[in-house]
Amino acid sequence: MSILKTGRAKSSRIQGIFRYLLKNEGQREKKSILENIISPDKLVEHIPENKERLKGKKLSRPMFNDSLRESIKCGLLVKEEEEIAINPDLPEDARNTLLGNKLLPDTLTHLFFASNNEDEEDFGRVCAWYLAQDIYDAPGNAKEVENQVSEQKVGDFLKMSSDPFFSQMDDWMRYLGFAWGHTLGEKSVKVTVPDPTAYIKRNLKLLFNGQQEITIQYFINRLAKQCPLFETGKFREEVESQIGRRENNFLSTSTAFALFRLHDEGEIQLERQSDSAFMILPKANNQIDNDGRISHIIWKGEKS
Repeated sequence: MSILKTGRAKSSRIQGIFRYLLKNEGQREKKSILENIISPDKLVEHIPENKERLKGKKLSRPMFNDSLRESIKCGLLVKEEEEIAINPDLPEDARNTLLGNKLLPDTLTHLFFASNNEDEEDFGRVCAWYLAQDIYDAPGNAKEVENQVSEQKVGDFLKMSSDPFFSQMDDWMRYLGFAWGHTLGEKSVKVTVPDPTAYIKRNLKLLFNGQQEITIQYFINRLAKQCPLFETGKFREEVESQIGRRENNFLSTSTAFALFRLHDEGEIQLERQSDSAFMILPKANNQIDNDGRISHIIWKGEKS
């Protein structure tokens, strides 16, 4: 079952388990000790099913157990007899005590979407679907998402259900860097925006692969290979087959918006070079020259 439908497996809970093990000796711990540290008795005594238990019975820890199960299922952690450990097969940097937590969103993105993880294919389609929406008019809450799914007739394709569908999508897409949220108006209505700027920014060094200037086509192909939620990637292709293909050489507004942001922040420079194939970044307005027609991307390098 996809993490999308496991409402108790929130990003913060999986991060908490991982951070503890990352610093612990041998990056492992007995499950009985781990559950008491991460989910102490005082935290779970109020759960209705625990209130009904006879005194002396083992307390139920559904939030911890669901999060642990999903962490093991995706390959972040492994269970070895009575111990839980960080998966030794993860890349060295992902297990590094100084870097591991910082890299965790990218580690999980790979485990969820780019490692042939059949359990998370539903999650991949949902994230790709949200990124394929028009960022300037995207559904920003559960009701609007439900309406958009119905209008586009993709409910069966996305295997959409009621809660925790939106809350899980919202939580995980924000944590992984594919969306962000804000409040709107006097009533402080919460709104989510499908914007992958954070994910792309974290991975610029990897995407440029030792080069400073690359073509936009090479950049997008590398991005899709690294994370198949993006244009030409597996999940985006499946989504576009349902909701309609983009025009040739056009990027989606969410990807284009992210590149505009990174251009404005000085992380990259977007250029149109003569006699070069280009892609069109819609809604350019006055953000860049050439009406959004871009052929090359220049990386400005890592910031100190």
